[in-house]
Amino acid sequence: MQEPDEKRSDQGSKLLESGLRGYVAGVLDCDGSIWISSDLKLARKHIQYRLHVSVTNTRSDLPKWFAAQFGGASKSYPARSEKWRPEHRWACSGLRAASVVSLALPYLIIKHQQGLYALEFGSTITPGCKQLPDSFREIRARLYSEMLVLNKRGPA
Repeated sequence: MQEPDEKRSDQGSKLLESGLRGYVAGVLDCDGSIWISSDLKLARKHIQYRLHVSVTNTRSDLPKWFAAQFGGASKSYPARSEKWRPEHRWACSGLRAASVVSLALPYLIIKHQQGLYALEFGSTITPGCKQLPDSFREIRARLYSEMLVLNKRGPA
């Protein structure tokens, strides 16, 4: 019997074979976000960085499809006002986020640079590692700063 994550990995492989990588990239370019968050908890000595990928849409079927294909969480949020529709979001982080970006990277247009930064960040993720090397901390801090510039709102 396959574990759920193994099954999702197989589905991701099928996406590669079936040519849906371009579709995934198009959704990420238009309705998606690729970012790095930072968190400094009082009990920790170092800033903790985390890679995230999400898709937000006014239809629930697209975020649910991403959750079925790649894992992560699909959640719905009520409309912010009467003029707006409810919002549906799929999100994942860490190695799962890096694998989604890796799958879509050759086809990303708008978020290609964010995708490159995400893959570089993904190369610093070491599951089960209690003490991250200083060189990885420096890479993550640089990527966090560069991603902030790319994802800044407003005129370029």
